[in-house]
Amino acid sequence: MQVTDPVVHLFGMSTVIAASAAYSAQAGIVGAWRRSPYAPLLGRLAAAIFFGCGGVAGSTVLGIPAAITVPIALTVLTVVLVVLAAAFAGGALEPAPRPGLSPGT
Repeated sequence: MQVTDPVVHLFGMSTVIAASAAYSAQAGIVGAWRRSPYAPLLGRLAAAIFFGCGGVAGSTVLGIPAAITVPIALTVLTVVLVVLAAAFAGGALEPAPRPGLSPGT
């Protein structure tokens, strides 16, 4: 059994399943973290990870080997996470103020 076999079985049947799982994850995270200004960003990041898993699984179903798609997907994920971490740590990105919430809450 390869590492991607469960992902292929879960998302490889239909891209609609991957899209609905991504939307559900985004809505769940935004709903759970609704008071945090980072909620939309974290929700979109989770949705992007689900879309990436669906893309890797879909390309595996099409016959593109997982030995090619998984390292590319992990590289993209790593670069995005490192850039976001550096931007937050350096102060280049700040959470947007939400209407109706004071900055101290």
